[in-house]
Amino acid sequence: MLKDKDIGYILHKAAMASKNYYSNKLNIYGITPGQFTVIKEIYNHQENSTDLGLSPACIADGLECDRPTISGIIDRLEAQEWIVRLHNPDDKRSFLIQLTEKAIDSLKELEEIKQESQKVILDGFTEEEAILFHNYLMRVINNYKAME
Repeated sequence: MLKDKDIGYILHKAAMASKNYYSNKLNIYGITPGQFTVIKEIYNHQENSTDLGLSPACIADGLECDRPTISGIIDRLEAQEWIVRLHNPDDKRSFLIQLTEKAIDSLKELEEIKQESQKVILDGFTEEEAILFHNYLMRVINNYKAME
């Protein structure tokens, strides 16, 4: 068993160190890790669909995130001109989200920052250890989901 600190504390410290590193790198672009995740979700949809855009509800569902959080992220991304809102032709009460050229043009650099951050996390791990680590973290997440 762990002697000095409990596993929750160690997990928290690791998550905070990772988030701080990643946040500091993304800060150059004026976005947060959560905002980049939303940008990637919209981009993946745009690349694989002929739809006009993605609804905030679909973004929230795809990221397993609550809608008010996504709405706030969308507001901030729109203010910074990373995304645009379009009227939904199928539902006049809602809108669809599309990436701007600014976002599309920045994706390569943003993805490199994400890859660099992941490289720091896995520095010194073998490929097998990295896979096991990922699987263990997913198991922790699923343990908590099972309690909902």
